[in-house]
Amino acid sequence: MAQTEKKGGLLRKSSASKKPLKEKVVLMYDEISTTEDPSKCNPRFWEELFLMKVNLEYLEGKLEALDGEELMKIKDNINCLFQHCIQALGEEHPIRVVNALQVP
Repeated sequence: MAQTEKKGGLLRKSSASKKPLKEKVVLMYDEISTTEDPSKCNPRFWEELFLMKVNLEYLEGKLEALDGEELMKIKDNINCLFQHCIQALGEEHPIRVVNALQVP
């Protein structure tokens, strides 16, 4: 019998034949944890990120799993994340403000 999985950002009912789907915000956190600029392919990346409910458990786990060398490789993306958090705090959209407050 299938069970719904929510832990770790998974959204699909578990089954033996299908890979679990991930929340969009989790996919975006995964993009931040690469060496590529996430806004390179999607210029609205940061705007969209702060409209989604924060999955702090996943984000913290993702960052804690990285060693010092891996953190240095994604330093620019982490700095951009915090820079955009600060910018979102000055916006009039209350959802962006609340979500930006939860990230750091």
